[in-house]
Formats: sequence, structure tokens, C-alpha cells
Amino acid sequence: MSTLLTCTSSTRPGSPAAGDTLFETDTNKVIVYSGTAWKEYQDNGQLYNDSDITALSPHLWLDGAGGYFYDDELKSNLVSDDGDEVGAWADRSGNGFDFVQSNSNLRPRILNNFGASNETMVSYDADALVLTGSASSQIAGAGSTMFFVLYTAPISGDYLLRSSDSTTLIEQVGSIAGGDYFFRAKAYAGTSSSTTYLRTDLDTEQLLRKLSIYSIRMGSSLAESFVNGTTQADTETTVATGTLFTNGVSYELFDNTVGADSPNLLGEYMVFDSALSDSDMNTVTNYLGKKYSITVSTL
Repeated sequence: MSTLLTCTSSTRPGSPAAGDTLFETDTNKVIVYSGTAWKEYQDNGQLYNDSDITALSPHLWLDGAGGYFYDDELKSNLVSDDGDEVGAWADRSGNGFDFVQSNSNLRPRILNNFGASNETMVSYDADALVLTGSASSQIAGAGSTMFFVLYTAPISGDYLLRSSDSTTLIEQVGSIAGGDYFFRAKAYAGTSSSTTYLRTDLDTEQLLRKLSIYSIRMGSSLAESFVNGTTQADTETTVATGTLFTNGVSYELFDNTVGADSPNLLGEYMVFDSALSDSDMNTVTNYLGKKYSITVSTL
């Protein structure tokens, strides 16, 4: 019978190797050395720490794994069963920027045990959750970063994020028949509408019907997009001049009206009110990669 080696939180080995695993007798936690730091081994078998994200103070964080789904826009009752309608996806950041849907006919549903990590996703089939911006939610577009963990159907024209004033239009485009499939920020916080702005590389195999991490970093002089941590070829020096989650403007998360018969899935959505450093981008990407069993690259 094999036995897990033990230690305490104050007697961890001084020169561990990546993959070393121990049981801490004073905290009753299993810890694993990642190669750079000790990490708590989570109950679901994934080596990730939520504290990696909370330490970066996300402006908005929708987490499918954390039990933040409610049956209606008033958040009357928590729901978690496969197929349950989602009337509110509560913001985990603590800022209260919940995405809600008051129309019971337009609510997405929970999909449990999806993918290699058996994660919980939200299934959108001609549905949308909506955040109406407020003074506290509004942030500058130039100096922001967002991440999506998604699984998309071969549908051209569905929006990942769409504002009611069309100043933000993040879209999936292409078809499996044409062999090309990509995301683009047709508009991002006031950039001029363009069919080529921040277009991801044409890569059907990487994006189509595969769980992926799609992210956008909007700096003060450079805009970039990433797929699974890899910088995409199209970078832009024209940056956002407006705001995200603008006071009084509605933002739909997955306007899936084009592909009503081909649901898209969303597992996680994060927004930061700064252009994250490469190191912090790697932290978020690695966290999501481990959480959803996605192979990622680092900057």
C-alpha cells in the first residue's frame, strides 16, 4: 500500500520538485508543487487555486463551477441541476455585476459534467443573460482585459458580447464548410465598427467545437487577442476610446439568435479593469487551463 508523505504548513520541503505531493497534517490539505509554488489540490482533482484570481481583483467574474446560478432575475433560489434554467448568473467578484434574464423564455440552461474535467457550463440556445451598466460597473475600454471559456457551434454571426448601443460587438464568424472560423471584436468600447479588428487566426481545428480560452487585452496603445494563451497575429494600435459596461447600456452575454439550433456553451467570463501584465495574463490563463483541462501557452 502506498502512503502519501506528510508535513505541516511550516515544515514543507525546502527544495521540492514539480509534482511533489504532500498531505499537511495541520491543515488537512493535499498540496502539490507546481514548479514555482505550492498549490492546494482541489476537491475536483484540478490543480488550481481560486486565490490566484481573487488576488488580481477582477472587476467582474462569472464562474460556472462555483454555484452562482439562480432561478430568476431576483435570485430567489439557487439552482444547480442539469437542465435548470438560469435567471441570474451572480458575479463572484463581490461587485454585484450580475447577468440576469427576466423573460423565462430566454433563459439559458445548466449543463453539468461537460468535458474532460466534468465542469459546469451554461448552454445558450437563442437565449441571453443581460447586465445593464451602472456608474460603478462602467470602466474605460483602454485599460481592460477579458477572458471567455467557451465551446462554440459552427455558426456565423452569433455575438459573445453585444451592447445595446453597438459600441461593443464581440462576434464569432465563419463556417465549417468554408474551413475558416474565428472570433473578432467588431467593436470594442467605442472602436470603429470593423470586420477585421482583432480577428483571431483562421483555425477551425482550434476553435470549432472545442473548449477554448479566448481573451482580449486592451492597453493604452496596443490591442491584442489570445486563444489558449497564444497571441493572435492581428494586433491593433487603434485602441478603445469609450467605456465597457457603460451606465444605462445593456450588455448581452451570448446573443445566440443566429444559431438557435446549435447551442453555444460558456463556462467562465472574467473582466479586469486594467490591461493585465504578461505575468498576470499567464496566471489567469493557467488557472483556466487547469480548471477546464485545456492545454495553454504562456507569454
